[in-house]
Amino acid sequence: MEDIEWYADTFKALKIFESLGYELFVVTNQSGVGRGYFSLESVYVIHRQLQNDLREHKLAVFKDFAICPHAPSDHCHCRKPSGQMIKDLIEKHHIKIDQSFMIGDKLIDAESGKNAGIQGVVVRNQSAANTTFPFFKDLLEFAHSLQK
Repeated sequence: MEDIEWYADTFKALKIFESLGYELFVVTNQSGVGRGYFSLESVYVIHRQLQNDLREHKLAVFKDFAICPHAPSDHCHCRKPSGQMIKDLIEKHHIKIDQSFMIGDKLIDAESGKNAGIQGVVVRNQSAANTTFPFFKDLLEFAHSLQK
């Protein structure tokens, strides 16, 4: 497997989230599984590598992963921008929604958070800068905003 490329500020941002007591989860559409491009096991391999990378940087690992493996044509109930995967994590882990964020680089990520009843946040996607969702140029900028 090829190495995963992380943005330079990611580990600093994750350290801030950890210091503030946030638990981290991954919510991901993986339509390539449903389309037959790769297997669900391949997704699990990548997730294990993400966890290993976090451990190497002495960071807390992601608490859980929610994966929609369906193709868009399946019209499933879990695919983002549906909030179903987030709602399932909220119920499973007793997450406080008033202290939670769904952070992503696409509007559907923020919409997914809104649809689950939590605050959606967009990072890095310049075209999303004029939306009603909070926008930050990168994850570290958002992390710093939580420290204030």
